[in-house]
Amino acid sequence: MAANATAELEAALSRLTQLGQSHASALDSCMRYMAANAWVGGGAPAFAQALAARRASLQLAFQSAGEQIAQRIRQLGGQARVPAFSTSVSVAAAQPSSFSGMDVTAMGRLVADLQRAGQELSQAGQRLTAELSALCISSPSARQVGDAGVWAEEQVGDLRQRLAVIQQTHDIGTASQATAAFGLFGGHAPDANGIGKLTAAAAGGDVVALKALVDLQRTGKDKTLAGRLSVWWRQLGPLAQGQLMNASPSLVGSLNGLPAMDRDRANRAYLVAQKTAITTELERLRASSAGMKEALKKLVGQESLTRDPRQKYDTHAQRAQLIQSIGKIMGTIEGLDLKMRQITAVEQGLARGGQNGRPAALLLQLELGGLGKTVLSFGNPDEADNVAVYVPGTDTKLEGFGGDDSRRAAATWDQANFFQPNKKIASIAWLGYDAPQWSGLLSLDRTPAFSPAASKGAPLLASFTDGLHAAHEPVSDVRLTVLGHSYGSTAVGKAAQLRPRSFADQLIFVGSPGGGAPQVNDLGVNSVWVGEAPNDLVGDLGAVAPLGGDPSKSNFGAPQFYVADSGDFVGTFAAHSKYWDDDSASLKNIGHLIDGQYDRLVPFPGPSRTSTVTPPPPIAPPTSPPSMSHAMPTEKPSPHPLPSPAPAGE
Repeated sequence: MAANATAELEAALSRLTQLGQSHASALDSCMRYMAANAWVGGGAPAFAQALAARRASLQLAFQSAGEQIAQRIRQLGGQARVPAFSTSVSVAAAQPSSFSGMDVTAMGRLVADLQRAGQELSQAGQRLTAELSALCISSPSARQVGDAGVWAEEQVGDLRQRLAVIQQTHDIGTASQATAAFGLFGGHAPDANGIGKLTAAAAGGDVVALKALVDLQRTGKDKTLAGRLSVWWRQLGPLAQGQLMNASPSLVGSLNGLPAMDRDRANRAYLVAQKTAITTELERLRASSAGMKEALKKLVGQESLTRDPRQKYDTHAQRAQLIQSIGKIMGTIEGLDLKMRQITAVEQGLARGGQNGRPAALLLQLELGGLGKTVLSFGNPDEADNVAVYVPGTDTKLEGFGGDDSRRAAATWDQANFFQPNKKIASIAWLGYDAPQWSGLLSLDRTPAFSPAASKGAPLLASFTDGLHAAHEPVSDVRLTVLGHSYGSTAVGKAAQLRPRSFADQLIFVGSPGGGAPQVNDLGVNSVWVGEAPNDLVGDLGAVAPLGGDPSKSNFGAPQFYVADSGDFVGTFAAHSKYWDDDSASLKNIGHLIDGQYDRLVPFPGPSRTSTVTPPPPIAPPTSPPSMSHAMPTEKPSPHPLPSPAPAGE
């Protein structure tokens, strides 16, 4: 008799398990849309909280019902295990903001998914009621599942009405339907920095307003800017976008939050235009300089032949003027030659795209002159599953970008793609700040021994990652890793603190002289990893340079991954540049980390050290999340290593 009862309960538990596995994730896609800022402002916060609560209640209901049946089985002497019905939802970390707007296309998909979920959950609630009733089990679980379905169907009507208003209010021929809601909600959004006025003026071709947006972006003060620019740009439509690109390609190409393909198109146009203009100007200046030098020779010869002191005085004055003019021309030529070398370096970096199976490179920023700035991406970050941003360090300048900097980003793409060929990878080389130079060692602002250069670069990097979040397609998940090499890790650490819990999903510090913060907990990023070669002297500078805590020290609190000794003498600093060497353990581990493959890291050799980690299980969302960005469970583990010995140097 007991055996029959146990068998009946086990069959019921099996049916419930199938039911829960089929329906526990019914609201996940809606959560993804909301976390990716498909709807912000207005009633969005209340809706997001209610959605998270219903999702948590739904999954808990299946869990509770399963546990009740399993308990009956155990009471009869049987064994039963109830699987976890909690699911993970991951997106680029959404940023809470005062901006209001709605992505109509994304919201249309959300409403469709919500309607389907409502119908399915209502039926699932009825089936669960029947199962529990047959077993004489009294439980609120069936009602909770059904209530989630009723709630979902109730929301559909309200949201469809909002979408209809948006579509009727805006001329879809001139404003992108995907973001027309900015006009509906945007007028009521707080706008302390006057972004609304600036975007309106820029849309009309006001270059001054466009430059003001770029300048505001550089300060990193407004966390909402990239999201608003993303909405504004798509609302313009192709015609207005093309006009702005033609009028100010360099400014348009610099705006974070715009689609990567559009930024690439604008920056490539700027690159071609600059190359043509500079080439023409150099030819003119060199011809003019040659003519002046010839005239100078004649004056010198004339001075040597004349005996009239007055004529010598006149030719002397002319000679001085010619020398001054030639000097100015040569200075201009020198500056233009530098820009041409910078253009060549960017072209070399772009040429790495399309090689060895890599996607074409995208040019996301370009500033010529001085140290120069550029951002290059192998793969489209707007649609990638895994995005890596490489930030270089000391002595980096645009003139040398075609060498190690673009090569390292390309090698990162190669490795991450090799380990996960079914994922879309984007690997970005971000030279968007003035890296410190050894030539400026005695200058407080430019020395690599202090942090001002990192502090100035941090807002620029924070604004850039704001743009990655804003531009990424909401229909796909993304894992964002920011990797700082050398002094670049100091800049990364400073930037992370400007956007706590929303900067990135993961940080990697390589050969770091200082992480820009005393300890890893100060960075506001759940997953932080450190790699340092035993013979990398730069990585030990954190002990003497005021660049924040030394990430390689145990008191910093970050797990380390294995990097082999390169065999180079410490004093040559050669090991500092070999983290991306082909087939190296460090490059393999960087690829695994970017892909989230913590269990596949190349381990430290010997029994005394290990990089093995056991990621914690996914955390279910809270019933009443404090904000939309914290309402999500995450599949990204916050890895903690097993106890490891002190790093070299301690």
